[in-house]
Amino acid sequence: MRSKYRRRSSPPPAPRPRAVGLTSVIVVGLVLVALGATLALGIERLLPSASATTAVTTASTAPSAAASTPPGAPSSPSASAQAAASSAPSAAPSPAAPILEAQMPHVINGTTLTIQSATNAASLGSDSSTRALGAAMASLGKKPGDLEIAQAYDPAGALAVTVLGFRVAGVDPVKLRTVVLEAWLSTRAPGVTSSSVALSGTPTTKVTYGDGGPTDFVLVHGDSTFVIVTSDQALAASAAAAIASPGGASPAGSPSAPSPAGASPVPSPTPSAT
Repeated sequence: MRSKYRRRSSPPPAPRPRAVGLTSVIVVGLVLVALGATLALGIERLLPSASATTAVTTASTAPSAAASTPPGAPSSPSASAQAAASSAPSAAPSPAAPILEAQMPHVINGTTLTIQSATNAASLGSDSSTRALGAAMASLGKKPGDLEIAQAYDPAGALAVTVLGFRVAGVDPVKLRTVVLEAWLSTRAPGVTSSSVALSGTPTTKVTYGDGGPTDFVLVHGDSTFVIVTSDQALAASAAAAIASPGGASPAGSPSAPSPAGASPVPSPTPSAT
């Protein structure tokens, strides 16, 4: 028999509460991770673009700089000066005695001579007659370094003559001639003979040494004294004519050529007293 009282059914169990707080934290974390990754990727893409932009900017400015400098022009004044200095020819050395060199013969019988000059008798050598020539400058009121010396000769040796010139600024060439004759050529020494001759109309002193060597012919022209050294008196006359001519060439010679500047003269054979 049924009871009039119904048994009440027990209420259904209440649903468990969801972990809403924990889930939210996890979701927010995932979102932040995704945002960070996206931001990093964007920065990585931007960096190459910046580098490319810098390269393009540099490349765009380079042509303008190149265009501002004309082709073939130096990049700066200092570079231009250096280029000019490197391309400029080096200047030839100045002659030691330019006035005396101008009075020397340049051409004899069609042969162009080499001319060199120096100062001081020591440039001729160190023998006793050369030292005496330097010491004799004191008798002229001058120093050894005041003596100018020049030499004209054929470097090929085909022309058997050498011409030496002597000059002291402000000194009478006749007095200098006496010094050259007595101190350097030893005309007062025993066995040395001197005589007067005329070479191409120029009064000349002929000095011989009796040893079969060349003869010295001494003459004055302008403000200088000249010594022509040769065994051929006819050749000496041609040399004297070249000295006296305005162009420095003997009548049979060609037009005078410029004389090269050089070092001290090569000593010519100086006869010694016997």
